[in-house]
Amino acid sequence: MASEWDEIKRLAADFQKAQLTSTLQKLSERNCIEIVTLLLEKELLEVVFTNDGKEYITPDHLEREIQDELYANGGRANLVEVSKTLNVDLSRIVDLAERIAADNPQIHLMLGQLIDEDYITHIAQEINEKLAQRGEISISDLTSQFDLPSDFLQHNVVEKHLGKIIKGRQDAANPRIFFTQAYIQRCKAKIRGALAAITRPTNVAVILTQINVQEKIFHSLIDEISPAGQLTSKQTNAQYVPHIYAKSQSDWVSSFYKQNSFLEYEAINKLGISDAKSYIRKQFPNEEFLFLKRVALGAQLIDLTVVSALNECNATKQYLDLSTVLPSNLSEEDIQEVFDAVMAQKHCNPSHFVYLDSIVFSQAYLTQLVHTCQDMAQAHAKAAVDTGVYQQYIVDKTLAQKGNNTGAAHDADDDKLDKRDERRKKAASGKAGGGAQGRETKTKSTKKHQRGRAAAHNDSDNEDEAMQTSAGNSRKSAKTLDLVKEADIIKQIKATLEEEGLEHLAASIAGIYVNQLNQAALVKAQELYEATPQTNRRQTHAAIQERVNTLLVDIRLYEKGLKLFSADTQAQLVKYLLKSLGNDICNELTLYVAAECSLTVKSTNLNVDQRIKLIQECDAQYRAALVEQNKALNKTIEDFEIATEAVLKDCSMIVKKADKKKDRLLILDHKDKLLQQLQECNEPALVLHLAALILFTTITGCILHASGKFVSSILQHLRPTLNETQNALLVRYHDLVLQLLQQSSAESAESKSVNEQLTTLQTQILELAQNYSRASVSKAD
Repeated sequence: MASEWDEIKRLAADFQKAQLTSTLQKLSERNCIEIVTLLLEKELLEVVFTNDGKEYITPDHLEREIQDELYANGGRANLVEVSKTLNVDLSRIVDLAERIAADNPQIHLMLGQLIDEDYITHIAQEINEKLAQRGEISISDLTSQFDLPSDFLQHNVVEKHLGKIIKGRQDAANPRIFFTQAYIQRCKAKIRGALAAITRPTNVAVILTQINVQEKIFHSLIDEISPAGQLTSKQTNAQYVPHIYAKSQSDWVSSFYKQNSFLEYEAINKLGISDAKSYIRKQFPNEEFLFLKRVALGAQLIDLTVVSALNECNATKQYLDLSTVLPSNLSEEDIQEVFDAVMAQKHCNPSHFVYLDSIVFSQAYLTQLVHTCQDMAQAHAKAAVDTGVYQQYIVDKTLAQKGNNTGAAHDADDDKLDKRDERRKKAASGKAGGGAQGRETKTKSTKKHQRGRAAAHNDSDNEDEAMQTSAGNSRKSAKTLDLVKEADIIKQIKATLEEEGLEHLAASIAGIYVNQLNQAALVKAQELYEATPQTNRRQTHAAIQERVNTLLVDIRLYEKGLKLFSADTQAQLVKYLLKSLGNDICNELTLYVAAECSLTVKSTNLNVDQRIKLIQECDAQYRAALVEQNKALNKTIEDFEIATEAVLKDCSMIVKKADKKKDRLLILDHKDKLLQQLQECNEPALVLHLAALILFTTITGCILHASGKFVSSILQHLRPTLNETQNALLVRYHDLVLQLLQQSSAESAESKSVNEQLTTLQTQILELAQNYSRASVSKAD
């Protein structure tokens, strides 16, 4: 230990001797530069050069000089000025300034300036002096004065020294505003004195003008003052309403309602209350009101007066004048509004009453009043059938519906004309398949012949003239046949109404029942017409023709949808379509021909073998076409349509031309029916089937006729159009349906679990099918 201490003393003596020894050789300036350069190259020395390059300084010394400049400038130094003063590049000054600010929490670097806590304290003192002078100060004013960011001034200066150096308080509504307590007390005194002197509603803007207080201060202090009144709102156009004024308003409204059980909005507005409905709700929180456009009626007036009077009216099967049970100052518009509101609130059954000009009629009273018109309607119906008016209406209606088909019949070839002549001769001789089965142009002529007197004005011997007349009439739209007119009803009921002084309502009552009575007359006329000879045969022919054409249109529309699938799936869909709808068409036409040939058929649902057997018993003129039609069920849709047209031709029926304008309506109607079935369906498999068909129609614009086994193919076809969530939902529901169908027992735990999952997902499936929409849905041509 002693030897080590002796060694230290010896080294100290050598060091002291070296210090006291004078230099034998001096380095030149150039040698010094080279030494410094060498040290810099070897990174043994770090220096900062001045802008002129003649001097250099170490970073630590430059940092001390920057801090000296900050102190010399009173705690706030601009780095640009420091750079000029120290003759050092600004970037080096900025780097060192950032290091200083990072190392010393008392120094802040803000907008290219160094600011220390002494300067911040000085600013706080200045702000306190200014606040004491003005009583109020805002951060925006301080920002322009001290040229510092507003957030820095608010958080690092004002809020930091608030209550210490700065004597004041922060505005709760606006944290960038500061007040002194004395200023707040002066404003309170002004506001309290002004509000105490007010006895009527006064605009807040007028009050502020008189007391010279800012609006925001007024609203922030109003609750602390507890004035003898209240503000309507905190908006610019708010009013101050003294309690004494509000009490007089409340007393008047309460007194009026107690005496009359209703309140007029206009009368309340005259009291200075702008929102009458809100005031009534606030004034009578426990009362129920019926708020109309002009008045508010109390629940007591409605229940004890109006509702009870209506119930009595219905029980006695009479009528009620509402103006006698409601306040006399209500207009007819108000009375009708009361009636509509009472009906809407389900106080009474709306179907039991009819309202006309403040008079409420019970339905039983009106039914009894127009009861005598029923006999009149039946008499008019019988007269229309006897005179042929109704028959003419039926003919015009039929021709108007068929339209262009009649014109097509005129362009038929000579063979068709020969067949029509042959059938007309058969009809004249009374044989089966007579004139009632002719084409449409001749059908009209035959019907006119059956009416007798109505056809007396036509020249039945002139065949060309008859055809031209029929074609012209077919292009006219059938007008509605009015067997019962309003004048007829008025004549029947006017005498009864005159006894009650209600004759001015005869036209209104007639307008209500004219359609009903006219419809009843048309139904009666139809019954009488159907009872006339040869009507049944014409109806059967027309009905079969209409049903077959409808099925053909359906097949054509379904064909567009199935063409969107692959060849294999398309072939299966074609087969299913022909086996279902095609089979229905074959049954319709086969049964019709059997009836024409006077054959007895036990069952109407025939299979192919039964139809072939029945066809062999039919007349030869129908046999070949029917056999070919049955064979076409196993061919293409086009072959089936050609074969069906041949059968229709032999049966003297018309094939309607395709109407592309109606296709869109038929598709929409088909989709609506599917949606209705989906809403009423609870069976999971059928729900998935219907949802798939609806989505297919929505996306492609085409309809599809497919059984449940095609659901997987339909979902696969829809996959590219739907998003991942929608596809996942459909696949999940499809898998659960398959699981349910594979279960042997419906009472098993697994079946119940699958049923619960299906029930949970069913709502989502319904929403997807009902609400799915696509901007670029392709339309059926």
